[in-house]
Amino acid sequence: MPVSRRRFGLLLAGTVAATAAVRWFWPRSHVNVVLVTLDTTRADRLGCYGNKTTQTPALDELASRGTLFERAYAAAPLTLPSHASMLTGLWPPEHGIPANGDNALDKSIPTAAELFAKEGYDTAAFVAAFVLDARFGLNRGFQVYNDDLSSATPGPEELDRYRDGKHVVAAAVNWLDERQRTRHSQPFFCWMHLYDPHDPYISHPEQFQSQFDHQLYEGEVSYADVMLGRLLDKLKATGELDRTVVIVTGDHGESLGEHGERTHGYMLHESTLRVPLIISDPRHPQSAGTRIAAPVSLIDLYSTLLDCAGISHSKASGTSLLPAILGEPLSPHSCYSMTDEPYREALWSPLRSIVTDRWRYIRSVQHELYDLTADPHETLNLADQKPDTILELEKELAALESRFTHRDGTVVQMSDHERRVLESLGYTAGQAQEPTEKKDDRPLRDIKEMIGYLNRHDDAAELIRQKQFAPAAEILEEIIKDVPDYYKAMLDLGLCHMLQDRFGEAIGLFQRVLEFNPTSDRTHDMIGFCYLRQKNLESAMKHFLEVLKVRPDSENAHLYLGEINQRQGKFVLARRHYETVLKINPGNNAARAALSALQSGGY
Repeated sequence: MPVSRRRFGLLLAGTVAATAAVRWFWPRSHVNVVLVTLDTTRADRLGCYGNKTTQTPALDELASRGTLFERAYAAAPLTLPSHASMLTGLWPPEHGIPANGDNALDKSIPTAAELFAKEGYDTAAFVAAFVLDARFGLNRGFQVYNDDLSSATPGPEELDRYRDGKHVVAAAVNWLDERQRTRHSQPFFCWMHLYDPHDPYISHPEQFQSQFDHQLYEGEVSYADVMLGRLLDKLKATGELDRTVVIVTGDHGESLGEHGERTHGYMLHESTLRVPLIISDPRHPQSAGTRIAAPVSLIDLYSTLLDCAGISHSKASGTSLLPAILGEPLSPHSCYSMTDEPYREALWSPLRSIVTDRWRYIRSVQHELYDLTADPHETLNLADQKPDTILELEKELAALESRFTHRDGTVVQMSDHERRVLESLGYTAGQAQEPTEKKDDRPLRDIKEMIGYLNRHDDAAELIRQKQFAPAAEILEEIIKDVPDYYKAMLDLGLCHMLQDRFGEAIGLFQRVLEFNPTSDRTHDMIGFCYLRQKNLESAMKHFLEVLKVRPDSENAHLYLGEINQRQGKFVLARRHYETVLKINPGNNAARAALSALQSGGY
């Protein structure tokens, strides 16, 4: 049963003195802190949250030894923004990373790892996917930031996508072994990230035989639990578990078809925002098996991590959860979430949400209101029936946003290869892909009405990956007929034509895309390629130069500009472009061969 605030008050009256006595019965220098984040993991898919199908013995045991938060919410249904909020205690508009792949955390924003390191802690992180690569800034404060994807699962074109949890755990275990071998006496802060429950889901017959063949997502969550168990076993074997605070959470959930959304990122519901959160602190055995019903946010983890270690820190937007572990009531606070993905995808309305004890309010073109007490699956939108509640919650949401100190992250430059890696994970890669503004005064479209088109677009994209261009083009043409301003569908339809050598039709579609997003380097790149294949060298050069205005380190643009200049007899310029390609990517064999040919010709 959930432990109510009233019951906490009764417990507190008799235990205040005991709590004060045991709060720091270890010296701070002996307290380790481990944070494990499970990518794309819904709370309701864990045994300790009531699920009877998934196998999560490690998580269930951890919950029995610690405190389970029944209603923990992500600040965004995306990996990088959510992790940035956990490690800084700030909402996405405050830390400046509202999406994956665009920005790095500004150096002026302190991270939990930096504060641990300043206090003499050994710090290490082991992440599983490129979306958390060190370039995005979450590596700050970690003496070891293991984001090596050399053992990653191959994706399209054999590109690295993410690495299996067994490799992540192995890296973390090796680090713990090395600490023991070298007799490190400092406490440590360790973050381990497991990506396995993320789409695409795969089976794990070596662990579960055929048990999850028809429930792949549940199988992936169960597999992540096995990996967590290996880490906990290592901590126990080395004698560290009994002096380690272990915090396990998800970064966001997964829709699995609810509300029409297949995966995550575009909607703000329980399915994609409510995540597991378990805190096991062996110093406080009285908290074993405690369940907290009040809503909390993942931005609360920053203060919680540091408070568990007794490290002082400046005030963050989140609230420490340590009082709940100590049997004290939490101060009630609402949980904010956001996503701009609908706008980034197709200029549809972005979403903002706030959750209270009872309500979820979603601000959009068509507002949504759900009574989470009576309707936990959010099947009945009460917005039209309860306008006064909408006004009250909108006022609360606006007041919360008015307190934000907005920051911008640092723009991250990525190579063409790295952008394709990020896109292979299902994420838009790079700020240059984002539309700059809406071109007319029509109201933004609502994602609830457009999610079906998004899903059909995904179907077409999968067909393109399978080189089934004709059926993909048929789907995309139908989408564009219904939604003439869906510029990303136009982009992919143009890609279909380009890959079938129908360059004129492709150019026409790409030019329409530029009306919506004139700085899209990807679109200029593909137009340039089409003109190059039509032997229209001047037009091709114009568009590749537009690419370089946005991304000076574009490997493709420099390679093709080298080819164009070589064809035009401008050998010095051609050589410069080929040399630039090799600086960007020394393994580019096409540039190396072209440069060798120029050198052998005396150029």
